[in-house]
Amino acid sequence: MTELILNSFLSTIPVFVFFAVGFWLRHKKAIEPQHDAVITRLAMDVGYPCLIFYNIMKYMVTEADSRITPFAFSGQAIACGFLEMCLGVLVAWLVARMLRLRIGTGLRTFTLTAGVQNYAFFVIPIVHMLFSSAGDPSMGVLFIHNMGCELFVWSVGVILMCGGLGNMSFAALFRAPLLAVCISLLLAWSGLGQYVALPPVMKTTEMIGAIATPICLIIFGCSMYDLTRNFTWQPRMLIAGLLTRLVLAPALILLVAWALPVDPLIKRIMVIQSAIPSAVIPVIIAKRFGGRPEVGTQILLVTTICSFITLPIWLTIGGTWVAELMPR
Repeated sequence: MTELILNSFLSTIPVFVFFAVGFWLRHKKAIEPQHDAVITRLAMDVGYPCLIFYNIMKYMVTEADSRITPFAFSGQAIACGFLEMCLGVLVAWLVARMLRLRIGTGLRTFTLTAGVQNYAFFVIPIVHMLFSSAGDPSMGVLFIHNMGCELFVWSVGVILMCGGLGNMSFAALFRAPLLAVCISLLLAWSGLGQYVALPPVMKTTEMIGAIATPICLIIFGCSMYDLTRNFTWQPRMLIAGLLTRLVLAPALILLVAWALPVDPLIKRIMVIQSAIPSAVIPVIIAKRFGGRPEVGTQILLVTTICSFITLPIWLTIGGTWVAELMPR
């Protein structure tokens, strides 16, 4: 138990180190706000798709693990990612209604921001830390699982923020990370991946993909610096966001993960995802589709800071009762 608690705590440290680096770089004006969009696009539209392609090809083609290659396994993982988003958003909506929030006062933004965790870049370093042994397929499982998260955010999430299908742009579904997952899975399932995942391709995508996580975490640290200076705190909203994202949603997701008859490898990822703070994407969606980004930014900032304490606790609980997090 002591080892699990220690490793859970240590696994979160790299994430916060990157945040601190970004915070410091913004403070020193080494990265200006006008640079963020270009840098983020490089990471999200180039680095992240390469990272997805490399990991799915690695674990499903070049170093195929019989545990995760079947179509049934991928379907389970994708469905669980989608289900997690549904559970988180449902809890957030119920809390928002208790707060008597309405459309125009933060209902949609609170629901999406408090309900959706930072399922990609916050989780990747933790999975690297916990499951770094040779042959462990957890990273591949994470990227398959995250396809369900991407599907939810860029369909249901956008519909929710827009207030209905009539205001939704279907072009939002065609994002590079989502397309990378779809194409990689089709190549792996069809058997064509062996003709594509050649050593030069794999090495190139591995090198390009390696930039995605540190860049996005550093840029998020820069954003944290900006957020601390550009809005008025709303204590009631912050407490509700903390309760939703770091207490109620993790408890519900862990309970569902414990009850679901899915592969332990998927439950592993669900345990980690349950404890993750709010994501940046809902704030971006709020800005684009008429939400209240100032509500989302407060929840995003506070849940991220407080997760330094709560994340190891939930990882320990989940690793003890739901799925083993310590490799044998």
